[in-house]
Amino acid sequence: MFNSDAIAYLPLLGTAILATILFIFLAVIKTRKTAKVSYLSFLSVLILIFDCIYTIFNPGISNFVFLLILATAVFIPYLVMLAFGKPKKEVSEEPVDEEIKKPEIIVEDIKPDEVNLIEKGRSFVILASDSFGSKEGMQNLLDSINKTCMEITNADGGAVLMVDDFEDSINVKSFLGVFPPPYKLPAELPHKELRVSTSFKFATFALRDNIFGEIASSGKPEIINSPKDDPRITENGPEDFLKLGSFIFIPIRLRGRGIVIGLIALSKNPGKKFTQKEFDWALTLAGFAESALKTTISFQVYNEKNEISKESKIAENLQNVLLPKKLPPLQGLSFGSFTMHTEGVCSDAFDVLSVRQDRTSVILMDVAGKGTNSFLVMSMLRSMIRLLVNTPQPAGTILSLANREICGEINFEHFASVALINYNDAKKTVQFSSAGTTPVFLYNAQNQTIERKSLASEPLGVEKTTSYKDIQFTVSPGDIIITYTDGLVEALDASGKQYSLNRLLNIVKTNSKSSGKQIADLVKADMKKFVGSELLHDDQTLLAVKIQ
Repeated sequence: MFNSDAIAYLPLLGTAILATILFIFLAVIKTRKTAKVSYLSFLSVLILIFDCIYTIFNPGISNFVFLLILATAVFIPYLVMLAFGKPKKEVSEEPVDEEIKKPEIIVEDIKPDEVNLIEKGRSFVILASDSFGSKEGMQNLLDSINKTCMEITNADGGAVLMVDDFEDSINVKSFLGVFPPPYKLPAELPHKELRVSTSFKFATFALRDNIFGEIASSGKPEIINSPKDDPRITENGPEDFLKLGSFIFIPIRLRGRGIVIGLIALSKNPGKKFTQKEFDWALTLAGFAESALKTTISFQVYNEKNEISKESKIAENLQNVLLPKKLPPLQGLSFGSFTMHTEGVCSDAFDVLSVRQDRTSVILMDVAGKGTNSFLVMSMLRSMIRLLVNTPQPAGTILSLANREICGEINFEHFASVALINYNDAKKTVQFSSAGTTPVFLYNAQNQTIERKSLASEPLGVEKTTSYKDIQFTVSPGDIIITYTDGLVEALDASGKQYSLNRLLNIVKTNSKSSGKQIADLVKADMKKFVGSELLHDDQTLLAVKIQ
């Protein structure tokens, strides 16, 4: 393998071994990522190793020199890049302290009374959350707001009043301490301290002509240290407990809406005055009170809506019970109907009775109100009319008797529109009476005209002495009697356009050859198509009675 000069190749072998060791170290460095190693370095070392081994087995100076130049040439680009690349910044080798000094931040000390103010305000929020599960939750919160405002301002008396939008008034909801009334006392009220404070505790004020209403209406907080100079304030007498001192009035707004929902009123006895600082503190507490009250009121509204929804669902299920499940035999009549209930309304119902040989009675009711209240009125009327149609009394008398029974007997709104139609097949006569907004129309098959037969009248439940008139007319085969509730013709489409009476009567006239059921089905389909996906806000009912 080696000639006599083989010993001369030992340096080549040593170089190959060293190059191999260098390659291994480069690979370790590359794997551990302790430094950046170019692939050109690996290639250059491999060429050097190959050069040495090849020359040992194939002696020749030209091959050796050529491969050595190649290994060097491969490595030169890497050296050029290191030589002329962007220099790195020197890293100081001085020891760095582990603890880095941060710039000192100077914070103005918060005063103890301000901390106390914040803590008082936070307590309102806690009480607001506790009020969710308690019937007295709102009252406890108002009392806490009143007491806290008195403590923080050193007031002798305090009151929290809440606005009643429906009655256009502001009512005292919390009353503590000694608070001389800054409004004119009723003439009949004795000037006794207990009587006056008791009267104040349960007082209701208009939103004008008194200091509470004026401040609530203006929405501007005020500090009044000279009440005698304020024309809105009245001093009621010489008695010491009626003498006025100093007042603070702060409206309570519904956060995010700017609507005044209440008022905080604070009072100091004569000889004492509120300071500007106390006024500012009261304003701050009022802000906390607004947030807490908004939370509580929002929960109450949600809870009420939830209860109404449950109540309405129960009423709707009961309402379906009142609808006739199976019609009695209707001699000489073709009857059609449809009722579409709107969630939470529960206002419409109808009935068909054939309890006397000389007449068939058709009843349509549209009760004002919603939920269980309207259902109670509906069930009462239905029961009374069902009993009365068994008698020979005419329709007008039956409605008048039913009206007398429900007027003044119920302590909530109980108006109802009713149409009672009695049909005598033997005589081909219709006798009816209507109350409120349930009209009766007649399609005359011979003339092909539609005429309104009902007259304007008050709903049932408005006036006990109201008397309802009877209307009678003769019919012929092919004639059609139509009655409906106002929710049908007032249904709105996406553009806000009403379904309208003309559209309803046009369908009846166009399809006059159809049966009563077919006419009702056609109107129902047309109304659904007209409304589309729009929400309905009232029940819709149609009764179509065709004479055969």
